[in-house]
Amino acid sequence: MATTPSWWTRPVSSARSGGPLGISPPTLRLFSEWGMLEQFNQISSATRYFETHDQSGHVESVTDYAAIPEIGAEHGRFGYADTELSPRTVHRADLHALMVAHLGRDRIRLRHRLTGIAEHDEHVALTFTDETVLRAPLVIGADGLRSTVRGLFSDDSIHYCGSVIFRAVSPVNCLGTRPNDRLRSWHSADYAKHVIAMPVRAGRQVAVDATLGIDEPPLHLWSARADLAALARQFDGFEPVVGELIRGATGPVYMHPVYDRDPVDRWTTARVALLGDAAHPMTPFGGQGANQAIQDGAELARQLTDAQDGDVAAALQRYQAVRIEQTAEIQRSARQLASRRARVALRLSDVLLTS
Repeated sequence: MATTPSWWTRPVSSARSGGPLGISPPTLRLFSEWGMLEQFNQISSATRYFETHDQSGHVESVTDYAAIPEIGAEHGRFGYADTELSPRTVHRADLHALMVAHLGRDRIRLRHRLTGIAEHDEHVALTFTDETVLRAPLVIGADGLRSTVRGLFSDDSIHYCGSVIFRAVSPVNCLGTRPNDRLRSWHSADYAKHVIAMPVRAGRQVAVDATLGIDEPPLHLWSARADLAALARQFDGFEPVVGELIRGATGPVYMHPVYDRDPVDRWTTARVALLGDAAHPMTPFGGQGANQAIQDGAELARQLTDAQDGDVAAALQRYQAVRIEQTAEIQRSARQLASRRARVALRLSDVLLTS
């Protein structure tokens, strides 16, 4: 099937485009196929090891991803274990920029927020906030957790998973004498408080995810800014480097509530398919959201390229058949990881800026 796709999207501030991403070897192999691995390696950091600590800094474990057997959803064929390639970490904004450059900016239409979708026999009609109506023969809904396109398949609601993540980027010197060459985490005994530090930008900076288990569903506080001093005080009982990483943030630190949705049993129609978070939004605790979205895209492109006589509907059905069970399994696993975390007695207003 020959086509020249275009991407219609709302603008996203690079400052608010999320935090670090762990990129697994299966995804790295796709980058190699697409001719972008060398550039990706220049903006990312190899993270073969994952070092976990209790809150006082005692090392509990050091995982070598190259030594993990190829079994299970968490570390095997869906995850990070690989004897040839090390996983890598990258800032989401940097990966976005690389993908835009690789795709070509002329294919992207910014400042278009989708408000409605209607499928017809010969086309799909898309309506945007500026009242633009686009008619397309094929629509891929990659519009995220709050997907409008998903409304064709389900009327479900987003599910708050009981945690909020505060994301920061700090200078590498906040690590002191520690090498910035691995994932590091610290956690309270009940996992109500958890911090993970990841190298980004070829090791020049450290991305920090500080997670607090909080009962209050913060729907009205999406991407609110944190008060760094107040946030750091939540981790006063942790190894001092944790506070240094939080207080050392070089820019605003935004709150990201953790939501997901239940798996659905259908992603495709004759002319519409869901992809990524629109299809299978999952918590970040398994490190798989971006990987599965990219792998969705690869499989979808493969099926459309191989479509016989331009049979788009059949290609979309094959895409769904390949991807839906695997991603549902990972969704459920990621939710279980979120559910194990305890809650802290805290009001979000205690750690957020008031203006």
